[in-house]
Amino acid sequence: MLTPFEAKLHEIFTKKQYSKLSFFNQYKEFHTVNALVKSIERSEEGGTISLSTGEIIPIDKVVSLNGQLSDQYKHIEDFICDC
Repeated sequence: MLTPFEAKLHEIFTKKQYSKLSFFNQYKEFHTVNALVKSIERSEEGGTISLSTGEIIPIDKVVSLNGQLSDQYKHIEDFICDC
């Protein structure tokens, strides 16, 4: 069963909408991009998303999607300001 956040991710993928994604890269740097989700992959190691920017991001590293926080990152809400 999908969480509300995962359901939103699948919704923007199927609708082919440009979306604002905030995530941590492999170096634990915080990034925000506006991009299309080109694919969603599942494996034994976990899920990944491929963006139109060429980036491949583990789903567990996605902090927010169009302002909706992932359940595992709700504790850092004050941190994600685009100031």
